[in-house]
Amino acid sequence: MTESEEAETEETGGTGGTGGTGEDPVVAALSALSDVAASSADDLISLNENLAALHNHRVRGRSWHRIISDVDSPNPLASLTTIATNFGRASGAFRRALAIGLRQEGMQVTEIAALFGVSRQRVSALIRPRRQGESEQLFD
Repeated sequence: MTESEEAETEETGGTGGTGGTGEDPVVAALSALSDVAASSADDLISLNENLAALHNHRVRGRSWHRIISDVDSPNPLASLTTIATNFGRASGAFRRALAIGLRQEGMQVTEIAALFGVSRQRVSALIRPRRQGESEQLFD
């Protein structure tokens, strides 16, 4: 691709976009991932404070059963699961959209695999069209 073609591709959103019918799916997935990261920032600060409180209780000699069962003691398990699940879903959607976008721009599956640090079979699974109701695995 020449420099002028690359510049035009960058300006128009490339061939991996929607052909003028709407927003680039990769940009949409990136925006969603960014939203998850932003909304999780406060949750992570709160989680860190709760983990520090658990640590303090434990080093003071309290049993794990008593710490976790105490109504006044923080239980970070639910927020930890929520944060991890949200990041897993958003990052998986971004990875899939990016793989599809790169393939639509003409990148080879083996090149995408090297870029992502996964096998070519994994990339093939990412770019394969989904059937109704089929979902992506959260983690590789």
